Amino acid sequence: MPDGGSPKFKARYEAGFPSDFNSSPPVANSGDAEIYAAGQRLRDWARYLSKNSSIIKATLDARVAKGIGAGLRYEPMVVDRKGNLLPKLNEAIRDFHDEWSQAVDVTGELSRAEVERLMWRDWDTAGEAFSRAVYRGRTPRRVGYQLQLIRSELVPYGWISNAGARMGIERDDWGSPVRYWVYPYAPNAYTWQYTMPAAQPQAVSADFVTHLRRQEELDQTRGVTLFHAVIFRASDIAEYQQSHRRAARASANLFASINRDHDYAPTDSPDNRGGDLNLLDLQILDYLKAGESVNFHSPSHPNQNAVDFVNQELRQFASACRVAFSWIAYVFDRAYAAQRTELIHAWELILEDSAHFIRDFAKPALYDEALRIAMLEGRLPARELRRADPRTLYDCRIDGPAMPSIDPVKDRQSAAYDQEQGWDSRWAIIRRFGRDPVQVDIEREQDEFQAPSAPEVIDEPDPEDESSDE
Repeated sequence: MPDGGSPKFKARYEAGFPSDFNSSPPVANSGDAEIYAAGQRLRDWARYLSKNSSIIKATLDARVAKGIGAGLRYEPMVVDRKGNLLPKLNEAIRDFHDEWSQAVDVTGELSRAEVERLMWRDWDTAGEAFSRAVYRGRTPRRVGYQLQLIRSELVPYGWISNAGARMGIERDDWGSPVRYWVYPYAPNAYTWQYTMPAAQPQAVSADFVTHLRRQEELDQTRGVTLFHAVIFRASDIAEYQQSHRRAARASANLFASINRDHDYAPTDSPDNRGGDLNLLDLQILDYLKAGESVNFHSPSHPNQNAVDFVNQELRQFASACRVAFSWIAYVFDRAYAAQRTELIHAWELILEDSAHFIRDFAKPALYDEALRIAMLEGRLPARELRRADPRTLYDCRIDGPAMPSIDPVKDRQSAAYDQEQGWDSRWAIIRRFGRDPVQVDIEREQDEFQAPSAPEVIDEPDPEDESSDE
């Protein structure tokens, strides 16, 4: 402190000190407080735009196609106590799971792949989705386990019970879910307003519920939509495009106009012109008066910079929504290296979300519980189960769609080199290209079995040689 004056700060965090050019940010509340205040409105906006915005719909379609596609692939990996795979048991589990996957939900109308796509889509749109395990009577063709899909609206944000439920979820002292309070039907569903009494949430044990949510903060009980940071950007892009469409339509309909200068003198009444003027009539020039001129218009919309502006906005939108720009804009006019880099970067984000989806929903709800019920009902071979290591009964490899190939020849050469050097297995490479290794081996054996044998060549004597011998 020189000469008793005020201290001089040589270094500091400049953003921590407001100024005329640096205003203070709003006070940040807890994750639950902000979700409680804005979560429902964000969810309503996202649902509205998913039905009315082509950008949001294209993003959802791209993410579901890349994350789920035709459905996740489940490959059982049960081994014996020596660590060797059990082919018969794994095949039995695979056959059972494929049969159960034909009708997964309680209505019996949705297959496993359809459930996966619906859950992923609602997970992105609303930020969360719930499912409930339902145990029904088994039949020879139906396992006594199915799923009930629950929209996030059925678990109310504002529900607080005496037991300590917060935002519809009751937790213990460590924050682990204990019960979920679920409406039997949506309170705002118009079809029920005059036929059903006011709905009251019912407590459902957390043992029967899976909660798939998109969490952005540590203390966030409920999920937030994927589009929370770009909702207004998507709406603005849609309105900008709509304004240009309207301007282009007006310019296309307007062909010419009559301009009147300061020298114009309306000497004649409109009745003396012999009827209304038709701008399409070339004789309009005969009707012009002193001070009038014809101005022909050419359509000037959309703006020549509109495409670049929209593409730049879409790039920012795509980066915030964890997709590639080309997936939603369908622009593939760049070099191979640029397309490859974009594909790999976007695919890393898809793989990250896919791992989250598999961990929190697909494996526990669509595989583990179904397998447990199948073993309890005796649908798997008992002798093979006794040979299995109990710790590996639920081991399973779950894969989504394979990353597309921009240059298939280079990708397959790289895969062949990986196998040759021992860096990857043949089955893993088959999965890399989106195929089922077991099915590939079956088809290859069938091809070899049905391959026609080479015709036997019989050397016949030349007639000329026979005649010469005589």
